Amino acid sequence: MKVLLLIQFSLLFFLNNTLGQHWEKFYGVLGRFDEIRNLSESYDGGFVLIGAFNYFPDTRGWLIKVDINGNKLYDLIIGLDNGFDQLNLPLSISQTSDGGNIICTGQGPDYLGDIGVIKLDPCGNLEWCKVFNTPEDPDWGVEIKQLQDGGYIFLTQGYDYTFNNPRTHLFRLNSVGEVLWIEPYATTANHPYLSYNEPYDLIVTPNEDFFISGLCYWCDDSAGTGGVINDCRLKAMSILADSSRQEEWVSVYKATDTLAYSLAGWATQHESGSFYVGAVDQSIWPSSLPRLLKYNLNGNLLADSLVSIPMIDNKWAEGFMVNPSFTGDGKLFACTRFVDENTPYPGWFGLHELDSLGGWHNSFMHPTAHAESRIIVSSDDKILAGAVVGSGLDQDIILMKFNTSLEYDSIYTTPRVYDYLCPDPIVSKTIDLSDCEVIVNVEDIPTRKEYYARISLIPITPAPNPAKDYVRFLLENTEYHHNIRIVCYDLFGRQLAELPINSGVNETGLDVSHCRPGLYMAVVYSGNRQMGKARFVVE
Repeated sequence: MKVLLLIQFSLLFFLNNTLGQHWEKFYGVLGRFDEIRNLSESYDGGFVLIGAFNYFPDTRGWLIKVDINGNKLYDLIIGLDNGFDQLNLPLSISQTSDGGNIICTGQGPDYLGDIGVIKLDPCGNLEWCKVFNTPEDPDWGVEIKQLQDGGYIFLTQGYDYTFNNPRTHLFRLNSVGEVLWIEPYATTANHPYLSYNEPYDLIVTPNEDFFISGLCYWCDDSAGTGGVINDCRLKAMSILADSSRQEEWVSVYKATDTLAYSLAGWATQHESGSFYVGAVDQSIWPSSLPRLLKYNLNGNLLADSLVSIPMIDNKWAEGFMVNPSFTGDGKLFACTRFVDENTPYPGWFGLHELDSLGGWHNSFMHPTAHAESRIIVSSDDKILAGAVVGSGLDQDIILMKFNTSLEYDSIYTTPRVYDYLCPDPIVSKTIDLSDCEVIVNVEDIPTRKEYYARISLIPITPAPNPAKDYVRFLLENTEYHHNIRIVCYDLFGRQLAELPINSGVNETGLDVSHCRPGLYMAVVYSGNRQMGKARFVVE
């Protein structure tokens, strides 16, 4: 009996200490400035944190892989310490279909930086990296996500920088990082009253439409006129590009209201299809009050809520509603900062539960953690939050995990295997980016329209031409088409031969040794549609 009671007491002690632990983990180096930028869940149930340290000079990217309880498994330093001003700043990370990671960055020889993208395999090894060099323009990556065909869509900020400008661009990359097209959105040319714009977030819908949230300046007169009498006001902005990547609509919140000032930050899509945007209302300066905007797929504003969050310890919620995210039970969570009169920034980390109309239900405030902060909803329907603690040159990253009641999550005790796609354990290391492909003349990359116009055809080249016994047909763009065939005709329109072509095959041939000398025509079809043609001569 004593043994049984001892076992029961030990079990209760174990459960109380395991389930009652604060789910907080800290990562950093004493006396170093560390910052978090993004979070992602791994295929094995662990998590990946992306951030940076030593902000200027020599900013180093920092990737930390942790298990389901936040224990560090390994870390990767991104970029070498070259001893001079250099930017290696990761801003977004997403897991790829092979279990690896795709990262977008601000990359370059100085603090202004260029647009960068890095692909890591599941074992943390560098597969490829690109830097888009625009030396006169400060620009960087904002968000990157993989698409169903294995390629990537990449939201950037600042490329082609001018005041009346297209600052918001989508880059389309294939699976190995080759750039297919670049397209500007919310341009002054198409929206004359819209001036400077800046993107914050990218959502890829199930149909692979692209929703972009951010900010712009909306002017009283056409932005191209300039002049001090043409007042322009800060406004929340949303953009939808349809599945053909064509700009479907641009919505500017209270565009013509001369008393309204706002910014749109991060966004999410509800299962109903509606977009929820975490915005900031700055109509009453210097207040920055959280506001929730809800749009449908047609760009109509369905709801507009100034979120009323109660004060905690004489501190109130301000700033962006960062990373609004729905859990499986329909609850909406977002983080802000709490502030007081003496500490407007970086404030204190706050996490909030809201309903779908922006009504407040619950809040958590951390006593020491503060901005920058990010959250995601994990596959077990919990909220993983990253922020920082400390100040000045001694700042560390803190990771927290909550249940939907905004209580710290319990510790998982079931053993798990991590990084099981790798044959050997992953060790901490530095990723050398000195051999990244540097792409210059970015302005020569085709636009979306130019790219799709080019691949809509199947150019065909006979070789040799003239031919004697055999002619080869060299084809382009067959990977984008189906039911392809080449039909050869003589001068009288009589069919000589028909050659079926599989998608992705770029060469075939025809025996012409039995053909009379003369001129012939090879026509390429995809289905019943003519896609290309070329003449060839048989000697």
